[in-house]
Amino acid sequence: MSDRVSVFELETIQKTIQNLNTINREMDEHCDEGIRNAENVYQQAEEELHTSELLLNAAKAQEAIKLALQAKADARMAKAAAQEAAAIASCNPVVIAAASAEAAAATAELARATEEYQKAVQHRERLDHRYELAHRCVNIAQEMCDTLKLRFGYSEAIITEKIGVGNGRLQAAYVDLSRYLSRLTPEVRKEVTDFCGWKPKEGEPVGPKEVHDRLKASNSVLNALLEYLYVTDVGFHCTVERLCEQLKSPDNEASVELQIKKNIVGRLCEELVIKTFGPLGERVETQEVYYLEDGSYTKADMILYGLKEPLILGRGERMGGGEGENLGIEVKSGNKEYLFSQMEHMEKQAQGHSDCAVSCVVCSRDITDLSPEKQEILRERLRAAGSPMLGMLPRKAELDTECINFVKEKAGGKENV
Repeated sequence: MSDRVSVFELETIQKTIQNLNTINREMDEHCDEGIRNAENVYQQAEEELHTSELLLNAAKAQEAIKLALQAKADARMAKAAAQEAAAIASCNPVVIAAASAEAAAATAELARATEEYQKAVQHRERLDHRYELAHRCVNIAQEMCDTLKLRFGYSEAIITEKIGVGNGRLQAAYVDLSRYLSRLTPEVRKEVTDFCGWKPKEGEPVGPKEVHDRLKASNSVLNALLEYLYVTDVGFHCTVERLCEQLKSPDNEASVELQIKKNIVGRLCEELVIKTFGPLGERVETQEVYYLEDGSYTKADMILYGLKEPLILGRGERMGGGEGENLGIEVKSGNKEYLFSQMEHMEKQAQGHSDCAVSCVVCSRDITDLSPEKQEILRERLRAAGSPMLGMLPRKAELDTECINFVKEKAGGKENV
């Protein structure tokens, strides 16, 4: 089992399933916590509204009392004014003095009552505003709570579904890879293990021979990579399934083989290059878009970020990089005519590696079938573009045969089920 784990990181697949389940649980907990917090805010807002309503009602009652007292003081004032007018008319000094004293007292009482009533009105108005704000807060809190419940519920359902689908695919990949590896002979398993588990020696530069030997992959390694792609890459799996379905009709065999040569072989070469160079860096990014000065753009097949050890691909500029630097790679597989016809396209693609310390085009060994003159033209043009060519991939015919056999075996296996 240790070999199988090291070959295709099956243990990592299981850990990924566990991690996804943990993430799903944590997401549920965070969503529940968010909803609880929103419900607490809503409850607090309702409590504030209730308190504001009680205070407002008390202020209204106090305002009514103060209004009654003002009316009473106003009536006293009117009576006192009338008595004072009558006393003045009587010309009785004693009566006039008593009436004037009562009028002064009534005036003071009315002034106090009016002031207290105005204060009560202002207090009631402030509590009116407070109640209105509290009412708005309740509406906002309720809307927020309802929105969170709706959004969280929808998000949880979608994420749970996607995690379930993802875990199902990962588990199927784990089972399929385990079965595949169990069918390998010890010799083949060791060969595949050595390739997939290779790491550069710490503190030592990686030279062209090591790169050459890894890219010159055996049929066992190529088949293992195809199997790995089949069970882990959804797009690749669907392509193979579609081709298997087409192979059910004998009339489609030539057409299917042509599609395999165009699509399956190219993807295999990319994976071979990724597995070859991947252990040399911190991370691999594929199909990164690079915008050119003329407004167009190109996509880099692969950029390896952060070389762990120095890398030497050969002699010349941009053929070597130090620790921490980046490597840009384009991948081309095809016969000699195809490789030569792609010269201008590869020159443009090379511009996507301008930020990399090391850059190259890894192509199939078919480049050596070109005449010396054409081969030199092609190599010189790519050197001038900043991405020298390395003809280190298996020959296109060998790759075609391996990929065609792989798809046909899958199709045959389905017919036998």
